[in-house]
Amino acid sequence: MNTTNQTSSISKRRMEFMNRSLATIAVETSILLLIALIAIGGNLLVVISIYRNRSLRTITNYFVLSLAMTDILFPTLSLPLSLYWSIQDRFTSTPGTCEFQAVLNTSLVWVSVSNLLFMAINRFVRVCKPQKYKKVFSRNKALIMIVVIWVGSFFSSALYLKGGLELVRARFNPSNIACRYVYQATNVISMIITNITICLALFLPCATIFYCYLKVFMKIREHKKNIAPASNPNSLGTSIQEIKVTWTVFSVLIGYLLTWIPALLLALTINLFFERVKVPRQVRMITIYSASSSCAINPVIYGLMNPGFRQECKKIFKLM
Repeated sequence: MNTTNQTSSISKRRMEFMNRSLATIAVETSILLLIALIAIGGNLLVVISIYRNRSLRTITNYFVLSLAMTDILFPTLSLPLSLYWSIQDRFTSTPGTCEFQAVLNTSLVWVSVSNLLFMAINRFVRVCKPQKYKKVFSRNKALIMIVVIWVGSFFSSALYLKGGLELVRARFNPSNIACRYVYQATNVISMIITNITICLALFLPCATIFYCYLKVFMKIREHKKNIAPASNPNSLGTSIQEIKVTWTVFSVLIGYLLTWIPALLLALTINLFFERVKVPRQVRMITIYSASSSCAINPVIYGLMNPGFRQECKKIFKLM
């Protein structure tokens, strides 16, 4: 009975998607296109700035660069499919296209969360354990970490879909104009493994991230109360420059959370009260707006809080 009601609800949403007015199509498509252009342009500035300016090629900024690449790939590879389906007013897909978008979107989310995790660990070691920083975070080690993040995320995401256990499948969601993973509702093992995976992939990293920043800001607070002499090597981890970098990186995390929290709350509400709450289509679109906006917000944060990025961006604009 549950599965029948869920299937009926999905069919209604698909019909609602196909029967949108021209005004609705124009508005939804324009919003996604605008966000995509801002995300691509802003993050390209970040990439070019790091490439042009050697002083910006710090260990922390390697993770910033990795995060910027996820924010470029999503609007260039995934969003065009959603824009196409939105303009067509129907879901038309060649075999594998829906799976491609689902794998890509899931992988990029995992890459983003992993980058935020390693950025938090980087700040924790730099500020709280400065004497161990060079042993843990060298240039080569950071690059290896980033490669492992990317390869591991895409491999895990693809294996999750094609692992032979049939735990999840890719399905077009008309309310978000995107393909995503859905677990097999009739498979109890699938539901259990899916929920455990979500906890391990999202909640565990988030807990680690907040623990790291808690320790970091406690250390900064202690440093402000007892400012160590500049000659003291132990003060290196809490220098004014490192504190500024920490605030910038922490702001990136806050920006990421602010864009994703509405979507997570919406998903939680729908999952818990699927049959009892009728959520308007305009509200359900928050999910894709949030995912897209999270790609566009980081360059703004870098520009506002990092003078090096801001100055380099000005130079790039002068060359245009």
